[in-house]
Amino acid sequence: MLRDLTIQNYRCFKNFHIDGLARVNLLVGMNNCGKTTLLEAVYLFVNQGNPQCLGYLLYNRGELIERSIFSRPGEPPHPSSYYQISHLFYGHAPSLNSTIRFSSTQDNNLQVEIITKKAETGKLITPFELLVRLNSKEVTYNVPVYSDDLIEYRLLAFSRFSNQYSGSSKLEDKFINKNLFIPTNNLNNQNISDMWNDITLTPKEDQVINALKILDKNIERISFTNKPNFNSGILCKRSQEEYPIPLSSMGEGMRRILNLAMAAVTVENGVLLIDEIETGLYYEAQTDMWRFILKVAHELNIQVFATTHSWDCICAFQEALDELDDPSVGKLFRLSRKGEDIRPVEYDSEKLGVAVRQSIEVR
Repeated sequence: MLRDLTIQNYRCFKNFHIDGLARVNLLVGMNNCGKTTLLEAVYLFVNQGNPQCLGYLLYNRGELIERSIFSRPGEPPHPSSYYQISHLFYGHAPSLNSTIRFSSTQDNNLQVEIITKKAETGKLITPFELLVRLNSKEVTYNVPVYSDDLIEYRLLAFSRFSNQYSGSSKLEDKFINKNLFIPTNNLNNQNISDMWNDITLTPKEDQVINALKILDKNIERISFTNKPNFNSGILCKRSQEEYPIPLSSMGEGMRRILNLAMAAVTVENGVLLIDEIETGLYYEAQTDMWRFILKVAHELNIQVFATTHSWDCICAFQEALDELDDPSVGKLFRLSRKGEDIRPVEYDSEKLGVAVRQSIEVR
């Protein structure tokens, strides 16, 4: 379990450190204080800088641009998605010779660096390349950074570890499948359909159904159609209905709970990251949602990081913690920003309880 993290030169973090992390961590703070960025940093760190994960984050942020830049002689331009990689670095600095660094000292003394350096190919069209260094050992992904600081999205999304790193495919399988990031707009239905293949007809299926009952106690089963797309393809069977009905007809909250439940039972022994966890959930359901998250995190050895802007979500989190024999499994961290300096302020269950009872603003 991750106990501390230092982030250097990543987005809004010039030199940020957080420690005392718990099994379940709720992150709050004003807009533009780095909550989502902290989730991204944890995700990249636990996945050891894999560029597929970086591509996933860029896609979720909607920061890709469509451009037709390069094509073979005699062929029309081919449009593709690109990202200006300088925006990853603190101060939006030009990427050449810039380094993003994530490190942890209390657990496994792991250090992950994402670097752009001059390419050795000698091609003027791609003067840089993306490189990842794990504890000073270089792992090259052969992803070119073009002369105007653009990187092609598909080369991130489908990149693989080079043969320079022994056992790379096993490392990818170990980390990518054990750590999930749920954005505010949820995972798409194809993603969770793939997860369902490993959940169905196992005890984890019951955990998912019980989570859905937080919002509808009549839910008995769910199923997926042959070709699920982003917004449809999931069916629910209710005890009072003769035929199944589409999940999409049951509201955004039901979709959110399904995402949380399926991701949680999938990342056993891993890390689950959720941006704006309360999205679509009525405040009266949020305490039950936190009860589910805390229970599954304990049973399946999951570490959870979530963000919120909601006071109701904070109160629900504190209420669920108070019911535990060991409330220290959860903490709230407020990211406080003064100018360019961002620091975490820690609230354990006792301090959070005082804040909630006295209506002390912690967001």
